[in-house]
Amino acid sequence: MKRAMFIKRASVGAGDALLYKLSDPIKFKLDNDEYETFDVVVSAVTTPYGVEEACIFPSDSDGNILSMLELDGSIRGTLDHEKALENAGYEVI
Repeated sequence: MKRAMFIKRASVGAGDALLYKLSDPIKFKLDNDEYETFDVVVSAVTTPYGVEEACIFPSDSDGNILSMLELDGSIRGTLDHEKALENAGYEVI
């Protein structure tokens, strides 16, 4: 299984944002081009409508978000970072 390792708290995004380093890259699109990154920020927030979300965003190694489009694995109904990463196919170590 692919793995994700917690690196640090990220000072971007809303809510509880954490930076993770991935063992295998995750793909994302930006301006119709496809890229890969080994770094993601998972942001756990409660929306103004009371919906809990754990959203995965591509980032650089400093935790700067590269695209605000949510990646596969982002999940509603929870604030659990690990659950979002597991939903994307990564085991948190």
